[in-house]
Amino acid sequence: MLNNPLPAKFQMRFLVSGEPAEDIRASTEIPLQYRPYLHPFAAAVIEESAGVDIIYQVSQTDGFVICNYLFFPGEDVVIEPYVTHTVTSLQFMMKGSIRCEMAGQGTIWFRAGQFGFLQAANGQFRGWLEKGAVYEVFHIYLGGEQLAHLAPHSPLIAELRRHSEESRTAYFLPSSSIMTSRFYEQIREIRGMPPAQPLRDFTMPAHVTLLLSGALTTEEIPQQRDDDHTLFAAIRAYIQNNLAKELGNSELASDYCISVSKLKYGFKRIYNESLQAHVKRSRLERAKDLISATALPLQRIAQMVGYADYGNFSRRYHAYFGHPPSALKRQ
Repeated sequence: MLNNPLPAKFQMRFLVSGEPAEDIRASTEIPLQYRPYLHPFAAAVIEESAGVDIIYQVSQTDGFVICNYLFFPGEDVVIEPYVTHTVTSLQFMMKGSIRCEMAGQGTIWFRAGQFGFLQAANGQFRGWLEKGAVYEVFHIYLGGEQLAHLAPHSPLIAELRRHSEESRTAYFLPSSSIMTSRFYEQIREIRGMPPAQPLRDFTMPAHVTLLLSGALTTEEIPQQRDDDHTLFAAIRAYIQNNLAKELGNSELASDYCISVSKLKYGFKRIYNESLQAHVKRSRLERAKDLISATALPLQRIAQMVGYADYGNFSRRYHAYFGHPPSALKRQ
């Protein structure tokens, strides 16, 4: 691997197709515009090149190697993994949608709100990134000992272990492939733990184990599905778990690499509700749940469901439920 500040046991980096490796500049000095995307759980390393800036945050705990990747392409690029040996990981797509080609698998879309198991070897995987987009992926790497320990309990892991031993590339998605709130909450817990947090060495492995066990609930290796129902299920799950973020039609269409018209009409056709009506209803109903179940300040709850201006939130809440947020708080 190239000389850079990444941990020695780090599993997988990404190179830009057609771009010399010697042109990559590695640094721990993260530009200001990227710092809001970072998480407390690990130090950050950036690899800058003409085509794309990639930020890695890597942590090792109880035999697991955990990595959060951020991609900021300055132009349309094709990326390829670089590994010292075939690696197996559980990956969660947190933002953006990447069109991939894998040897023996053909074209696969990996979209925000989906998760799956990935095995990668050099020269057998490529992903397309679009200029100006932002992509974020969270990985948990599984070593040989972990695969051997889990294989007797999971047909999926047994198959992944067999492929790993044969140094082949394989990619499987769990049958649902959609990240539930439980997955988002566990990833938030993991990425939110600073290195100096008390009991981190105890609590982080526990969260990683729960995340892994949740992804292994399927009893058989399913076939990859990439139809509209899977796409819009991923979009709906992403909305439910990212209510504080910008969820306009253009932003979501860009994240999922589809047209605004397909986004609007496809969502309405499947769920019998317009996408923005769903966003509004989800935000206000989540706010009501938070007001009823927590002692958080109303202004903070408004921010948590995507309303930077409390007055706007209060008006919309009143119009929707027939009473102001403070009325429910007083009950």
